[in-house]
Amino acid sequence: MRKYMKLYLFKLFLFFIFFILLGLFREYVFININNLIYFKYHKNTTVPIPFEFVWLTKLSYENLYYLKYPLTILFVLIYYFSNYFFLKTFASKTFYTNTLKLVYLSILITSVLLMLYGYFIHEKLNGDEYYFSRGLIGFAQSPLSAFVLFALYLWEKNKLHHHEKRK
Repeated sequence: MRKYMKLYLFKLFLFFIFFILLGLFREYVFININNLIYFKYHKNTTVPIPFEFVWLTKLSYENLYYLKYPLTILFVLIYYFSNYFFLKTFASKTFYTNTLKLVYLSILITSVLLMLYGYFIHEKLNGDEYYFSRGLIGFAQSPLSAFVLFALYLWEKNKLHHHEKRK
């Protein structure tokens, strides 16, 4: 039992490290793309651009700006599958993975509807709807939903364990 617990905690630690590194990588990519956008828009050559992003300087301001949309979708997918795998590994009930699916589906539908509303009703993508949508997508690009569901799983498991002890 003790060996199992050590392995369990080690795998949990590895997932936490993975999520930290994934978050840092995501930030690194988007910060440098934003620097490139600033570089293009303001014609400012003092902005530091790492070597691995130099090839992107050939793209126009608009292309760099719109590149962030597919990258956002890519990171949402990476986080979804990472969160799903995390819950599949540590929360033994399918309830938690199914709830994660519903959370992501709700976020995506709400974000798309808000973006469409802002675009077609207000004819712009920089109103309150846009910022709320961005916040939701930011949440989808994090492990928070999986961590909350994992905490609920542990709470339920602990509650059940204490209930069985009292019998």
